[in-house]
Amino acid sequence: MNIDSIQDMVMLAGGQPMTDSRRIAKYFGKQHKNVLRSVAQAVQDAPDRSAKLNFELCHEISNLQNGKPQPYYLMTKDGFMAVALAFTGKKAAEVRWAFIRAFNRMAEFIRTQASGAMERWNVAYVEYRQERDHVSNCAKDMNRWKRRKVEHQQRLQQLDPQLSLTFCGEVSP
Repeated sequence: MNIDSIQDMVMLAGGQPMTDSRRIAKYFGKQHKNVLRSVAQAVQDAPDRSAKLNFELCHEISNLQNGKPQPYYLMTKDGFMAVALAFTGKKAAEVRWAFIRAFNRMAEFIRTQASGAMERWNVAYVEYRQERDHVSNCAKDMNRWKRRKVEHQQRLQQLDPQLSLTFCGEVSP
C-alpha cells in the first residue's frame, strides 16, 4: 500500500472532513475492536464536552452478524489525532502523516469549493443588481415618458400648422 496515494482515508460528512474507526483500523493494520477501545478511551479522556464532539458513535447493520448493529466512530481531524497519537512505531507514524495529509487535502477541497461557490454567487448577485437597476431605470424612464408624452404631442400639434408652408412660384411637373 502506497501511503501517499490513499484517497479514501478521509470523507466529507456534514460539510467537514471526517474519518471513521473502520478506516483507522484498516490503515493502521489493527483489529477494529481494538480501535474502538482506543476511541472510547480518547472520548473518556477528553477534557470537556467540546472535545467529545470530535467523536460520534454510529452503528451499521451487518449482514455478517445476522443483522446485529455494529458500532463504529466517526471523528474529526482532532478526534483522529487523539486516537492516532496513541499508536506507536514507524508504520504508525507514516500512516498518521498520510491521514493528516488526507485531512488537509479534504479541507482544502472544501475551502476551494466554498470559495468558488461564493465567487459564483457574487458574480450572479452583481448581474442581478445590474439588471434590477437597469429595469428600475427603464421603469422610471417609462413613467417620465408617460407624463411628458402628452406635452410633446401637444407641442408637435402646435408646430404642425407652421410646417404647412406654401411655396410660391413652385413649378409643376
